[in-house]
Amino acid sequence: VMKLKQSLHVSDVAVQGVAQAIDFVLNERLAGGREVLAKLLEAGEIRKLDAQIGEASREGKLDSAFFTVLNMNIQDAVDSEGENPSTENDSEGASRSSILMHIYTRCQEEVEKKLPGGVALLNKLIRTEQPAIRQNQIQHYLCPQPDVITLPDGQKIPVKDADQRKVLVPPTELVDAISDAVARVRTLENAGGVDKVDAAGMVEGFRQVAKEVRIVIGNEYGVKSQELRDFEEGLQPVFRPDSPDSPYIQGQ
Repeated sequence: VMKLKQSLHVSDVAVQGVAQAIDFVLNERLAGGREVLAKLLEAGEIRKLDAQIGEASREGKLDSAFFTVLNMNIQDAVDSEGENPSTENDSEGASRSSILMHIYTRCQEEVEKKLPGGVALLNKLIRTEQPAIRQNQIQHYLCPQPDVITLPDGQKIPVKDADQRKVLVPPTELVDAISDAVARVRTLENAGGVDKVDAAGMVEGFRQVAKEVRIVIGNEYGVKSQELRDFEEGLQPVFRPDSPDSPYIQGQ
């Protein structure tokens, strides 16, 4: 697409026609994203904002065009606040970038509700910067839920259906999500869509998540458990590919 957009400067009439058509479609999609973001920014208060985000998600408006526009605005706000730190606050003291980041987080949460469990969890873990919070998330989603809840006064209340020992996201689903994410990054890298440094950083982020998950699974199920063995064997070809033609090197 980018090459076709660049061809607007090429003399070939046919190529220019295709490029202009694509350029028009891209601009139309970005215009839709700008309209959605403008409506969210006009919400005025959190409850109304959350309701509008839910509505936009149900209508399929939280798409790639919307997030492109949102990310551009976040970067612009961060840059502006760096140059003029005292001029970017609203009447209540909230900066434009903090408002946009709240919108970003809530929109991501809405989108994740529609994703497969493993993909949604991976997105959540990658987005969470604090290791302690990530550990709690891993424990909550990948390990069996507790059969009792202990109240502050020490009283223990049995959890309904706890005997089923349900796991919200089976570890194998996270393995599939990480595998697919690494392959996608390598595909994008080899297509020239991202440079080697950024690709390496993204893959390292997935690797760090896998390390933290491995520790939690080992503590919960045991170091000799089948659950831990399946997790390790599932990610072995992802982070230690045995062939230069592996999709985790060459992409898909």
